Amino acid sequence: MIGIYGGSFDPVHLGHLKTATSIKKELAIERLFLLPCYEPVHKSALKYSSDQRLKMLSLAIEEFDELEIDSREILRGGSSYMIDTLKELVDIHKKESICLIIGMDSFVNFKTWKQWDKFSDLIHMIILPRNGNQPSHKNLDTFKVTDNIEHLKSKPNGLLYFSHSKLIDISSSDIRGKIASNQNLDNLVPPSVINFLHKI
Repeated sequence: MIGIYGGSFDPVHLGHLKTATSIKKELAIERLFLLPCYEPVHKSALKYSSDQRLKMLSLAIEEFDELEIDSREILRGGSSYMIDTLKELVDIHKKESICLIIGMDSFVNFKTWKQWDKFSDLIHMIILPRNGNQPSHKNLDTFKVTDNIEHLKSKPNGLLYFSHSKLIDISSSDIRGKIASNQNLDNLVPPSVINFLHKI
């Protein structure tokens, strides 16, 4: 089973990294890829360049070596539509089920994504918890909700699973605010990434 955890990683922080390792363990995912987008469709412009974000991810996974990086969206360029990436990945990992990992905030807005109704034909979707109000309807017309991890492994696609991973409340926007005001980033960002940020 393959895990895909997409995001802008602008910059990557311990919330991303610890959540990814936790979900990898929870679902017994063999390989989990951090997938940085080139140009986010649902967010404003990025602070850090593609090269800088890739460099920070590379530094981060030296410490979190159970994670990998998939740079295909950055290499492809242009607006990053997840559906296009998933079609490529399904073609590559023909014998593996693929779990797309997204946050509850993305799940709430999922029907604004390009070809959202086609995702269930390709992958399972894993939803991470968040603070605040939860959506009243935790389902999608196209996916079937499951709480059985074995089902994720035995079926190729079409299941929706809500993770029990502990919520780590760190955001990239908070990190950028702290950087702008020269605040301490210890316990928020890996030391190697902090060193890199101080140099740019």
